[in-house]
Amino acid sequence: EKYKELKAIAEEKKLTIQDYIRKTLFPDYYNTITPLEAVNKALEKYEEGERFTVPEIFGEDWNLPNGAAGQFGKKFFELVEAEYSTKIKFTGDYSEKRRNAVYEIL
Repeated sequence: EKYKELKAIAEEKKLTIQDYIRKTLFPDYYNTITPLEAVNKALEKYEEGERFTVPEIFGEDWNLPNGAAGQFGKKFFELVEAEYSTKIKFTGDYSEKRRNAVYEIL
């Protein structure tokens, strides 16, 4: 029963259960950027036809280490595919410098 409650809270916040627990237990340590915040910021920052990578959304504020950045990128992709595919699409391309997925505003 508690697992279902935890899962519902995490899903509402667009986080995995693991990320929700980390963010709750270690708020000063855990990066507070969520995939939903990244989607909203991308939709505010870019116009139709513009292409971007997730780190470009945040510029100098992007400071996730490689492993965490990869997981964040996967969650961003999954959120875009599931709920924002009419507004943002993965282009199938990757940036040359860091091999980040390239997205486009629709």
